Amino acid sequence: MVEIDKLKKIQFLEGLSDDVLEKIGAIAQLETFDEEAILVRQDQDQHFIYMLVSGKIFSNCRSSSGKTLTLDELSPGQTFGLSTLVGESPATFTAICAEESTVITLSADQMTKLFEQDYKFGAVLMQQVVEMFKAKTKKHTRQFLHSLATHPAMGGTPE
Repeated sequence: MVEIDKLKKIQFLEGLSDDVLEKIGAIAQLETFDEEAILVRQDQDQHFIYMLVSGKIFSNCRSSSGKTLTLDELSPGQTFGLSTLVGESPATFTAICAEESTVITLSADQMTKLFEQDYKFGAVLMQQVVEMFKAKTKKHTRQFLHSLATHPAMGGTPE
């Protein structure tokens, strides 16, 4: 169980009523992970949503050539693993703690059950999922275009 005051610090949950936060808090767990702990592994099925309370987590991706690319540096208040809410599929990234980190974990199955009990709540939260996906897509597109422009081997021109 996680207290409402901790949930209110999570950007993804901003604007939700205390009643809804109580429902989420009842199924959430607060866990502390050591530096270098791996929370999500690329290409493995995900089952949890993660919300960073303290610490720092890197979201990395391994390319087909075996190089590791950092996609994101997550800071307190940020959420990852939301794709578990839209069906089972392998993770597209590895999430690793850059330092000791305290994280709220939520089972995607339990969240889906909450959605089934309260469709309005489910619709509101899924709209937030869509907004987060849009923002990440924009960010990753900018990163990709920058890489194309600065790496001639990828088809761009040197600066």
